[in-house]
Amino acid sequence: MNGETIVVGGGVIGLTSAVVLAEAGHRVRLWSPGEPGATTSAVAGGLWWPYRIEPEERVGAWALRSLEVYAGLLDRPEETGARLVSGVHAATPLDGLGAWAAEVDGLRAATEAEYTPGDGLWARLPVLDMPAHLTWLLGRLEAAGGRVERRTVTSLAEAAEGARAVVNC
Repeated sequence: MNGETIVVGGGVIGLTSAVVLAEAGHRVRLWSPGEPGATTSAVAGGLWWPYRIEPEERVGAWALRSLEVYAGLLDRPEETGARLVSGVHAATPLDGLGAWAAEVDGLRAATEAEYTPGDGLWARLPVLDMPAHLTWLLGRLEAAGGRVERRTVTSLAEAAEGARAVVNC
C-alpha cells in the first residue's frame, strides 16, 4: 500500500470528499474521466435541501452541518459560487419534515399569497453556482496537495490496487 487515498469521481461529491481528505493531511488522488466542469454536477441544481433523507434521525444532523458550511461561504459568492435565494418549496408540508426543519432559520409554511395551491414552504436557502463552486473546490484540492488524474475507472478493484483507501463518489 502506498498510503494514498483514491477518490473516484470528479463531481461535487468527489471533489468535496477529496478536499476534506487532503486538507486533513491525507495524500489524495482524484480520478475523473474528464474535467469537473464536464461532470453532471456542473449542470445540476445546487440548492441545499435534505431531500428524502433516511434515516432522518442521523442524516438530518449531517444536512444541518452542511448548511453551516454553506453559510460560511456566503460572504465570497464570486469565489465560492454560494448565495442565498428566497423562494417557495412547492408541495411540501412543514409537518412532513423531520426534526432538522426546526433548526433552519426562517423556514415556515408559505402564505396563500406566496403559494396559492397550499402545502408549500417559504425559505431563504443557499444555492450554489456549480461551475464556480467546482472551480473553487478544485483550487482548494490543488492547494492542499491533492492531484487530479483524468482516468476512466472500470472497477473499484482497479482503484484499490495499492491504495490505502478508495472513496467511491
